[in-house]
Amino acid sequence: MKKQSCTKRQQMGSSSHSKPKKKKQAKRQNCPKSSAGQKNTQNKSQLPVTCGCKEGVLYLNKYYDKQKCIFSEGQWFKPTEFERFGLKERHKKWKTSILCKGIPLQKLIEDGFLLYTSFKKSRVQDAKGKKSHVGLEKQESPDKIEDNQDDDDDDAIDMNMFKGPVLPVTCGSDSGILHKYRFSKGYCGRCIRTENHWLTPEDFIKLSKPDGTWKKDILSNGMPLGKLITKSILQPHTANCDCEICQEPDQNQQNDDVCFVCPSEGDLVCCDECPRAFHSHCHLPSVHEDSPGSQWSCTFCVMKMKSSSQKTQQDILSSPVSQYTLHCQYLLLHLLHESMTDPCAKVPGFSENICGPMMLGRVKLNLENNDYRTVQEFVSDIEYVFHHCTAKRDNDFSRMTSRLTELLEIIFKLL
Repeated sequence: MKKQSCTKRQQMGSSSHSKPKKKKQAKRQNCPKSSAGQKNTQNKSQLPVTCGCKEGVLYLNKYYDKQKCIFSEGQWFKPTEFERFGLKERHKKWKTSILCKGIPLQKLIEDGFLLYTSFKKSRVQDAKGKKSHVGLEKQESPDKIEDNQDDDDDDAIDMNMFKGPVLPVTCGSDSGILHKYRFSKGYCGRCIRTENHWLTPEDFIKLSKPDGTWKKDILSNGMPLGKLITKSILQPHTANCDCEICQEPDQNQQNDDVCFVCPSEGDLVCCDECPRAFHSHCHLPSVHEDSPGSQWSCTFCVMKMKSSSQKTQQDILSSPVSQYTLHCQYLLLHLLHESMTDPCAKVPGFSENICGPMMLGRVKLNLENNDYRTVQEFVSDIEYVFHHCTAKRDNDFSRMTSRLTELLEIIFKLL
């Protein structure tokens, strides 16, 4: 079995082909991203800009403070004002009208070289400031107001939904979870976890839209990833980034960075068939580093290759555990995972009352020690955990235990 590490390849050692594939705790380091809006511009406080026939200098500190930040011909302008000064007002899109060395600011924003800053105009103030020569207020036409809706709609979106370490993403009929700390660029950084794989944005889009564009076609809560980059929700790595994700894009990114059971970080054994990873002592059966073989499959993957039993549920329950050890391990791993990751299990006092995970841990120990004679004894012990949790707590725990009971019934019907 292979052994791999999240740190450096040379740490793998010469015996890497005789042990399970193993990865150490993932380093969620701060890579040289576009934080503070300074990617290739990180050592620059000014950018040369043009709009039409006008030239100027954009001062980044003023830009991020939403002040008049472009100096041209002895005057200070906001980007929207500089757009009018360059006779590009009809575009109503300063991010594309203003160029830096021939590149639209929109492109710099999308690629993470510059953070998006809103210079939304107040139409009331703008209208009051425009008087005709006869003293009448000059009103904006409905067409012009509609032209501004794109930026206004962005500002109206509640960005709180994009906070947190992960984002739900969709592309066509496919869905997954994007982990921000893994995000690097479109072609590297396996940051999207689907049911069966870790994928880069470009790989994810190929599932449904091979000819699509990941920044446009991958959505999170209805917003394209490209827009999230302009809003600094996602921060691409620089082109010359030397972090482990960018330098070794396929190393240690095909499996989870936390144990599927606990879920916590540490030294993890990685399945070669699916993205799951486990602490060696969390998996059932426990994984020994000196196990022979070139491939290692977790219990979930091994169970997929098993054919269904023709016995009734009652026949299975009365059978010796030794005949259904793998099935019991499979069931218990499911229950441990659910009890640790279900939101209802996060209720304060859960662990202190020796409920859920702790009691299921005792069931795990009994199963490993061959303390159960029949499958019924094993199931009865799990049911005791359910009843204990339900008796000690009310609605939240009742929902959790109902879900576990449902899972128990489903798995045994599949046997």
